Amino acid sequence: MTALPAVEVHASTLVGSLAPHLTIVRISIPFLHRAASHPDSARALAETGAAAARSLNWLAYVESWRDFFLLAGTAAVTLAGLLFVALSLHVDALIHESRQHLLALARAIQLSYVLVLTLSLMMLVPGVPLRPSGGYLVVVGGFGMAFTVRQLRTSSQDSHPDFSLAVFRRRLIFPLVGYAWILSTGVAMIALRLPEMLSWCVGGVCMLLGNAVGASWDLLVRTAKIKRREAGASRSGG
Repeated sequence: MTALPAVEVHASTLVGSLAPHLTIVRISIPFLHRAASHPDSARALAETGAAAARSLNWLAYVESWRDFFLLAGTAAVTLAGLLFVALSLHVDALIHESRQHLLALARAIQLSYVLVLTLSLMMLVPGVPLRPSGGYLVVVGGFGMAFTVRQLRTSSQDSHPDFSLAVFRRRLIFPLVGYAWILSTGVAMIALRLPEMLSWCVGGVCMLLGNAVGASWDLLVRTAKIKRREAGASRSGG
């Protein structure tokens, strides 16, 4: 029976020590409720929640594109390696002064492969938010466009019978469109903040790879014909 007064004393002491804190909480609750019900505060909370939802939605969405970019990067690096090997067998036909178009086309083809590979590596980096990912597309597309336009402007006006200037420019139009496609995709992703805009880049990537494969075949065939003609001329002259 003697323990009850001690417990009561201890309880009253504990309540007395918590009384200031309870008073602060009781006074603060109306202010917190008023701040949460304020339109600006509610709007800020809603915007924060929407941004967090968009971030989680984007990370889940871009993860579903992993196989696409992995396949695109693998195809680009494989085709670039094959082109290196093929050109090394005919490099003497490319460095001639009258065949600068062939060398310029080889640079454009390799740039397409390298930029597709670079874009694939960037998009495979985990945890990158929506806007920086759109910036990746803008950088890759803008660099490719600038390089291609520079090639078109600085190309020699002298046409070679085996590879005319018109053929060279026609081969550069498709990658120029592909780079512009990728650039516009990045701008749309940054401006609209919609993960679905990423699907636009499929056309640009496929155009770059498809044109690069066709241009590689055309380049190798034309180079082989030039070497064969030169070999025949040297045999007849000898």
